[in-house]
Amino acid sequence: MTLTQLNYIVAVDKFKNFGVAAQNCEVTQPTLSMQIQKLEDEMGLILFDRSEQPIKTTKSGEILIKQAKVILREAAKFSELVLEDKDETRGEIRIGVIPTLAPYLMPMFLKDFMKQNPSLRVIVEELQTSQILEKLDDSQLDLGLLVTPIEHAGLKSEPLFYEPFLAYVSEKSPLAKLNKIEQKDLNSNELWLLTDGHCFREQSLLLCKARKKSSDVNKQLQFESGSLETLKKMIDQESGFTLLPYLATMDIKASKRLKEFTNPVPSREVSLIYNQFFRKDKIKANLIETIQRHLPKEVARSTTKAVQIVDLPSGHKV
Repeated sequence: MTLTQLNYIVAVDKFKNFGVAAQNCEVTQPTLSMQIQKLEDEMGLILFDRSEQPIKTTKSGEILIKQAKVILREAAKFSELVLEDKDETRGEIRIGVIPTLAPYLMPMFLKDFMKQNPSLRVIVEELQTSQILEKLDDSQLDLGLLVTPIEHAGLKSEPLFYEPFLAYVSEKSPLAKLNKIEQKDLNSNELWLLTDGHCFREQSLLLCKARKKSSDVNKQLQFESGSLETLKKMIDQESGFTLLPYLATMDIKASKRLKEFTNPVPSREVSLIYNQFFRKDKIKANLIETIQRHLPKEVARSTTKAVQIVDLPSGHKV
């Protein structure tokens, strides 16, 4: 049994196709197939049902591939520990960021972080929470920037900051007349939402205590978007309101449309999340310090009595 063989079976389990797995591993399909067959003969087990299309991993294969991922992660630690010991920050770091955070947070600190780590290649992917968690599990990402708390076996998190919510309101909305708003002022029938899969959508619904009503069904226009920017433009043209995280409001010039909440201010906890096998501790510490240093003063680094954390629904505990 070799690490190369373990890489091959993990790739086939992932892609469910020997040809695609071979291409991903940068070897020929016959080479990959031969090595997997050799491993199966050595163990006396069948890892993949080749009669199925796409290829199906057997029950024995699922157990062994899960352990293979652990072994490969542990093997990867050696080079990382050597770099840590030499106080070097080289190689590659892959970061997943949720869409309601990426366009607002990343420009604040990324240039400075890369300047501090000139030998480090940084790869950033904008993904939804479920995708980030899946890729962290499979070691396709090193770090994730997302909203917590999230219960997920094998992953750890470090809170970075607590981002306040604001309401972005139409001039036609009753909220436009208020200096500050309270949760009881929010009318779910006027709320514009992100599409399913965005954790900020779920937090908005919880905050507004929204429920589907008959009046919702009869609205002439029902509109959901994957972009906060699109929701803002729709509200400019229509009516109602949406909720925005603070960082998404910093470029808004029409400040009269923005309404702050009274204390305690609804806020979301943003954390750095990573696999329990992640060992690039100095890079992680540098990333945390850089992010926090670039945050505006309105975004708290720790909880206070003026902050009300809006939890994620139980469905996000994965």
